Amino acid sequence: MNASTTATARAAQKKPPEPGQPDKFNAIQKVCAILRVLAQRSPLRLTDIADTTSLNKATALRILNSLIEEGFVARVAGAKTYELGQEARVMAVGARRSVDIAELAQPSLLRLSERSADTALLSVRSGVEALYLARSVGSHPLQPNYLQIGSRRPLGVGAGALALLVWLPDAEIEAVIEVIVPRLAKSPRITPKFLRERIASARKVGHTVLIDAAFPGMGGVGVPVRDDTGEVVAALSIGAASDRIRRREAELADMLKKEAQVLARAVAQAPKNGRVAARSA
Repeated sequence: MNASTTATARAAQKKPPEPGQPDKFNAIQKVCAILRVLAQRSPLRLTDIADTTSLNKATALRILNSLIEEGFVARVAGAKTYELGQEARVMAVGARRSVDIAELAQPSLLRLSERSADTALLSVRSGVEALYLARSVGSHPLQPNYLQIGSRRPLGVGAGALALLVWLPDAEIEAVIEVIVPRLAKSPRITPKFLRERIASARKVGHTVLIDAAFPGMGGVGVPVRDDTGEVVAALSIGAASDRIRRREAELADMLKKEAQVLARAVAQAPKNGRVAARSA
């Protein structure tokens, strides 16, 4: 029996407090008990979660709703069951990596910015947003300086952010689009219809391109970066003036795809111990 299974068994053996007696579970223990159970076997119904953790249904439901709001638990569509959410999966992906992907990406970003003279960016998914972890600025005088390290944008708003969205399952894409619609007011050209068209196009050619969409006069090309299981863990993109993207879309896409393969190999070969940060929440 491994340590996680043993911990789950201990949690299951704990009895709820007798009437009039203080609850010996503290808030953190209750949250951990629910996450541990869902990690061991899910999806689960509320009744199963409450029974396994020895929590009453009202307490379990309250904690589950809070975890759903934070992205650590998700309701299964069309079923009255719960499973681990995206943020929990982000942590799991991180736990498999020993070197920060932003560090691994630096050589690729430097080559991309040098060869293109434009801004090369690394982004990762955080819920329904893209988070920019690293960048390298080229020599061309006009650069997308609004894209800073630490900036966040809704998935789909930007070439890299779109590359993080395109290869998700269709049902998840539709859920993301539904959630981000209120956030698209600053980018009126980016509508659900527009995103679906761009997604279909990107799946055919293997890269994303946005011109005058997220920001007037600017554009970008993006590609996914996959780990050794095929999961998209990041995106590489190049941002530049719109006319520079139009003239060189194929060239930039080819550069990005080659560097995405280089980065994917570096991620796969990274030691499996030490500090981790494949994606960020």
